[in-house]
Amino acid sequence: MTGKLLKNYKIKNSIALCFAFFVFLGSAANSYINYIENRKILYESIDEKLKDAALSANLVLQESFFDKAIDKNSISKNEDMKNIRKLSKLANNLKVEYVYAMIEKNNKIYFISSSATKKELKENKNLTKYYDIYEEATDVLKSVFRTNKITFEESTDKWGTFRSIFIPYKTKNGNRYIIGADIKIDYIKSILKDSLIKNIEIQMFILLILFILGYYFIKISKKELNEILSLKKRLDITIEEKTKELEKLNNSLEQRVKEEIEKNRQKEQFILRQSKLAQMGEMLSMIAHQWRQPLSAIAATSSAIYIKASSQKLDMEKAKELSKKILDYTQHLSSTISDFRNFFQSNKNKESVSLKTIVQEALNIIEASLENRNIKINTKYHSDKEIVTYKNELKQVVLNIVKNAEDALIEKKIKDPIINIEVFESIITIEDNARGVPLDIIDKIFEPYFSTKTQKDGTGLGLYMSKIIVEEHCKGKLTVENTDTGALFRIEL
Repeated sequence: MTGKLLKNYKIKNSIALCFAFFVFLGSAANSYINYIENRKILYESIDEKLKDAALSANLVLQESFFDKAIDKNSISKNEDMKNIRKLSKLANNLKVEYVYAMIEKNNKIYFISSSATKKELKENKNLTKYYDIYEEATDVLKSVFRTNKITFEESTDKWGTFRSIFIPYKTKNGNRYIIGADIKIDYIKSILKDSLIKNIEIQMFILLILFILGYYFIKISKKELNEILSLKKRLDITIEEKTKELEKLNNSLEQRVKEEIEKNRQKEQFILRQSKLAQMGEMLSMIAHQWRQPLSAIAATSSAIYIKASSQKLDMEKAKELSKKILDYTQHLSSTISDFRNFFQSNKNKESVSLKTIVQEALNIIEASLENRNIKINTKYHSDKEIVTYKNELKQVVLNIVKNAEDALIEKKIKDPIINIEVFESIITIEDNARGVPLDIIDKIFEPYFSTKTQKDGTGLGLYMSKIIVEEHCKGKLTVENTDTGALFRIEL
C-alpha cells in the first residue's frame, strides 16, 4: 500500500513537473509572440510618424528654396538660420529628433537645411548649417538619389543611432533632393522594453499561480485537493482578468498608434488649410488690383467726355465711342468678379482662342491708362492660330505684367516709356525699357508678398498669382530676364 502511494506520489510529481515545463514553454512563447506583435505595431507607428515629418518639412521649405540651393553661396546665413528654426519647431511638434534636407553633388552628400535640438539652439553649438558635408552618409542613403524610392534605414553617426526615412524629390526645374527624418533607436527600445516588462510581469504572475497550484496538487490530501479546485476556479477568473488586461494593453498600444497618426494627419491638414486661406487672401488682393485699372480708365474716359462737352466739341460719334469704352470697362469689372469667384474651382472649361485675341482684349482694358501716362505700346503678332486654354485667366496674367511694367516706368521716371509685346503661336513676350530688375531680387519677384515698389503700396501677389495661373492651371511656364533696356517676361504655353 505504501509502495503504491509512493508510486502514485512519484507519478504525480512527474506529471506536475511536465505540466510546469510545458506551462513555462507556453508562457515564454506567449511573451515572445506578444513582443513581436507589439514591435511590429510600434515600428509601423514610428515609420508613419517619420513619413509625416518628412512630408511636412517639404511643405515648410517650399520648392523655390530647393531650386535656389545650388551652391555654397546661394543661401544667406540669416535665411539658413530661419530655416533651422522652422524645421526645429516642426521636429519638436511632431516629436522626432531631426528633420533635414540634403543634396548630392560631385558624389558627396550636403545638408542644405536641418533642424536642431533645443539644447543645440540654446547653446548655438553643433548646428548643422547650409552646405555642411555629411561625411558619414551611408551607401543606402546615397542609393536613394539613384533609385528614387522612399527608404527606411537604421544607422549610427556622430549624432547617435537612429531609425531614419529618406524621401526623394525632384523640382520642376530638375533639381533633386532628399527630405529625411530621424527618431532615436534608444527611444524605440525604451518603448519596447516597457511593453516587454509588462508582458513578463503578467506571465510571471500566471506562472507563480500555476506553480502554487501544482505544489498543492502534490502535497495535500483529496479533501484539500477539492479546496484547491475551488481555488483554481477563482484563479481562472484572475487569469482571465489578467489576460484581458494584457489584451487591453495591446489594444491601448494600437489605439495610441492610431491617435498619433491622426494627430499628424490633422497637422498636415492644418498646413494645407493655411495655404488655401493664403490663396483666398491673394485672390481678394488681385480683385482690387484688377479693378483699379478699369476704374481709372472709366474716370479718364468720363473726364474726356466732360471736357469735350464743355468745349462743345463732343459730336455724336465721339460720344458713342467713349460711352462704348465705359460700357466695356464696367463689363470687365463684372466679369473679373465672376472669373475670380471660380478661380480655384476645378470645373472651369478651357476654350479655343488665339493669344493675339487675349492680348488685344487685355490692351483694350488698360490702353486708356497707358495713354494718359504717355506710355507707348508696340505690338507684333506673328500668329493668330487658336489654342485651347483658359482665356480669362491668361488675360489677367497679361494685365498683371503690363501693369507692373507701367508702374516700373512711372516710378523710375523713364523719359520715353515703351512696352513691346510680341505674340507667337504659343508664346507671349512682354518687354519694357525700365532698366530691368535688380539682380539681387530677380529670383524673388514671383514669391508671395514680395514687392519691388519703393512706396510699398503693392500687395506682392500679382506676379505670384500670374505664375500660379500659367504654371499650375495652364501647365505652361512663366519666366523673367533682364535685357539691354529692361525686363522681359515670357509666357510659354
